[in-house]
Amino acid sequence: MDLNRSIRIAVDTGKVSYGTELAMKSLLNKQAKLVIVAKNTPQNIKDDVYRYANLSEIPVLEFPSSSYDLGAVCGRPHFVAVLTLHEMGDSDILKAMKKK
Repeated sequence: MDLNRSIRIAVDTGKVSYGTELAMKSLLNKQAKLVIVAKNTPQNIKDDVYRYANLSEIPVLEFPSSSYDLGAVCGRPHFVAVLTLHEMGDSDILKAMKKK
């Protein structure tokens, strides 16, 4: 599985939101299917995301590169520290995560 390709397909064909605040709201309301956090996201933000995700039983994936690279994968011209996937679209990212 190519993680970058799966994320891009989810962004293009599914429903996603960008940013920490929207991720927290989605986690609290159990509206997210998956949250992706960039490797260089500040530790306090990561801690909050993981805490809320554990309470809501929503998986979190740590993107193995920087927030700049995650933004580039999403086709955004800026940093993306936290990406929330609400609907996967044609992406196979959840299936690939379950195999691990």
